[in-house]
Amino acid sequence: MPMQQTTETYYRQTYESVAGEVSNRRWRNLRSELEHSGMVVTVKTLRMYARFKTQFPRTPITKQAIKTYENFQNKYSDYQEFTGELILSILREIKPNVTERMLINSWYKAGLQFGKHSVYNYSQACKIVFFTAITRNK
Repeated sequence: MPMQQTTETYYRQTYESVAGEVSNRRWRNLRSELEHSGMVVTVKTLRMYARFKTQFPRTPITKQAIKTYENFQNKYSDYQEFTGELILSILREIKPNVTERMLINSWYKAGLQFGKHSVYNYSQACKIVFFTAITRNK
C-alpha cells in the first residue's frame, strides 16, 4: 500500500521545487514565519514566498507588513499611475521615522529607478510599498 503524502510534505515539496532543498530546521523556521505572517497557505503563496526567500533570505514577512500592503491596495486601487513624489509621501506615512534614503531604497529592491517626477503604474507602486513595509526600521 503506497504511503499517503501529508499536507506538510506537499507544502515543503512545493517550496523546495522553487527554492531548492532546505534542511528540516530551516523548513520549520520558514513554516513558522509563514504561519505568523497571516498569509493563507496555497500553492501560489508558497511559490511566491519561496521566490521571495530565495532573493531575500533574511527578511521576514510579518502580519504588520501584510496589513500595510493590503491597506495600500484598498486605498489606492483606483489609481492608474503614481509619481515618485506621491509614492514617497505614501511611504512617509507608512514609515514616518526612517530616513528618505531608506525609503528610496525600496525602489531599488523592487528593481526600479527612483525619480520624483517619474511615473509608476499601480503594480510598480505595490512592489515599492511592499518592500517598504517589510523593511525593518533602523
